[in-house]
Amino acid sequence: MADTDDRPQPQDWEDTAATLRDLFGNKAQVQDAAPAEAAEPDLTAFDTGEHPLPVLGEDALPAELPAAEHTEFIPADDAPTVTGDERSAEPSHAPLSIPAAGSVENEEPQADSTPVPAAPPLPTPTPVPSPAPAPVGFSNDLEEEVYAPSAPTSGPAVGDEVDGYHLNEDMGRGWFIASPLASGPSVEVYARPEPLWARAQPHRALPRFTQAGTLHVLDPVGGEPLRAPLDAGAALAHITELARLIFALEKQGLAVVDLDPDAPRVTPQGLRLRFPPRVARVGDVPEVAVREGYTPPEVLAGQPVDARSGVYALGALLYTWLTGGTLPPEGASDAVLGGLSVAGVPQLLRGMLGPPLKRLEPAQVLAALKTLALPALPAYHVAAATSVGLNPERPMNEDSYGFTWRQLGVHATSTVALRACVSDGMGGMAAGEVASAAAVQAFLNSEKTTLPEMVWDANAAVLAAMVGRDGGCTFSGVDVRGPQLQLGHVGDTRAYVRQGGVVRQLSRDHSYVAAMVASGQMTPEEAQTSPERNKVLRSLGSLRVPQDNYVQTLDAPLELTPGDRVLLVSDGVWGEVPDAELMPLLDTLPLQELVDRLIDLALAAGAPDNATALVIERVR
Repeated sequence: MADTDDRPQPQDWEDTAATLRDLFGNKAQVQDAAPAEAAEPDLTAFDTGEHPLPVLGEDALPAELPAAEHTEFIPADDAPTVTGDERSAEPSHAPLSIPAAGSVENEEPQADSTPVPAAPPLPTPTPVPSPAPAPVGFSNDLEEEVYAPSAPTSGPAVGDEVDGYHLNEDMGRGWFIASPLASGPSVEVYARPEPLWARAQPHRALPRFTQAGTLHVLDPVGGEPLRAPLDAGAALAHITELARLIFALEKQGLAVVDLDPDAPRVTPQGLRLRFPPRVARVGDVPEVAVREGYTPPEVLAGQPVDARSGVYALGALLYTWLTGGTLPPEGASDAVLGGLSVAGVPQLLRGMLGPPLKRLEPAQVLAALKTLALPALPAYHVAAATSVGLNPERPMNEDSYGFTWRQLGVHATSTVALRACVSDGMGGMAAGEVASAAAVQAFLNSEKTTLPEMVWDANAAVLAAMVGRDGGCTFSGVDVRGPQLQLGHVGDTRAYVRQGGVVRQLSRDHSYVAAMVASGQMTPEEAQTSPERNKVLRSLGSLRVPQDNYVQTLDAPLELTPGDRVLLVSDGVWGEVPDAELMPLLDTLPLQELVDRLIDLALAAGAPDNATALVIERVR
């Protein structure tokens, strides 16, 4: 095969450059395409990237390409025929012939002697710095891009002057610390218009406010903040106050959707909120304002709210007060609630923090809190002793005593009831003991609800037992319901009480000598030794028709506290053991030892009468 030179010749480069100038005009700068005659074009630069082709901008192109009537690529006449093997051995660069616009096909192109300006040097690429390496444990892959707000924040801002106040500090959620422009201390103001909480009826737990233009200025609440964890009793008492507020707002068609856990304050007037809770109308979908660990799930989900939303907020607050922490994001599981070692509280919190449809309503919460607030049932101990005495003329013990103790443990209605009495019979052989026994049994078994009625039941029993015989009995009985004691007394048996280290007599003697002492005709010392001291003015079995004020009772129930004691004795004890000796014993000795000691002292003094003592102590 004949050797041929396939490389573009100088004349070909000049023709191509002229054609490009005709097409693009002066907007394109074309480098002189004719290299030196002895030099060969370096085609390897296009492969290595040393001189990348420039990118033409929009203004480097003509607005509209000139139309050509006919454009055709014409191979050179002397282009050799290359076999497949030769083509792979050396690339062929056939000359490209582009006729000028308007030229006739096969017309020989003419060289243009106009010099072509050289293209400007290509700019050196500016290196792009690599991103700084991320710290260990972090990645730039998901880095969030922060955008500036596209619209200005609405509403007042720190530094604004609104309705005579300068806003000094933004406390969030519409609250500011502000100072009056005139003079005066800083106050807390709400700067958003027409808050719904301002329309609620006054409540002792809500803060008071005054309106200054569009601002709501809070009156200082004072008091001490609550620091969690709290004692269970205190926490339940405070939650009860807030539950009453939730209940009152429900009656006004309002639901609490947000409650600041730092708002409650303990004041001399009770629990008060430093800030009012955020409320919404029942059935509305409130704007979401998240307070982590306290916002009801239905608020977060954009669902309608009701009074049970406020119950959730209270449950979250009670959890914080009891544990010192906030609810976990997944809520309070049964395992978490079971760790609260206060009986009834895990069940209460489960009902307060459950799903909306299973959650307790405010009235149910109040009922549950009332049950939890019930104190433990009081506990009592009783001891008694009796003796026939030393009088040879009294072969029978005409004294009787007894007590019954009934305790009922039912949810929310647990009660304890204790009745006790001492009776001293009168009437001699086979009469006094019958009367006293009938009185004791009737009193302990009476179904009446007041002490006078119980004692009159005992009187009726004495009349029935005596069957027309002369005789009767004196009587002192007590009825204890929970911590409260009532007294029913007739005659000269006695009742004493020891409270706070002080012993005093509860009953009044219905006797001749007592009346003489009361009228000033006899001194207490004279009454102690008077031969008339056994004469009584009142007794059971002497009247068939009840009379008002015949039975002595207390003006008000006596509230017993742990450690308090009540002593019932017949005249065979107090007649032989003076109060100066009896009262110190009531304050010091254990119960059974006390009554045994009193009987021993009566016997040591001669015991001319039967002697009986019964003591009650509240131990819890």
